[in-house]
Amino acid sequence: MVLRDRKSGHGDLPGGRMNEDEFFSDWSESIFREVSEELGNQIKIDVNPEPIFIHKHRVNEGNFPCVIIAYSAKLVDGLIQLSDEHDYMDWVDITTFDPSNLFSEYMLDAVQLYLKKYA
Repeated sequence: MVLRDRKSGHGDLPGGRMNEDEFFSDWSESIFREVSEELGNQIKIDVNPEPIFIHKHRVNEGNFPCVIIAYSAKLVDGLIQLSDEHDYMDWVDITTFDPSNLFSEYMLDAVQLYLKKYA
């Protein structure tokens, strides 16, 4: 699944930032919270608890270093309702998908890392 950020027009993936109070809790709760915020709370997903990749980058606002931890998930049930953060969603075939014109530099590196490993 690929999303498009409404403000920047760049590609995005479902997810977001962990709240400070969630750091020492079960991270799966943060994953479900973020996915619900971006795709609606009427969906059910099955998340593989093992990360598919970990990637270093810098947050656009303030150029702070951070780490992307990506997980694979399957939509089990429900209808996706995009949040106001995104204006487009598409399911892509990872064997033919070219992310180079959609994602900004920091996210492009992470997506290409994923495609290299799994496509």
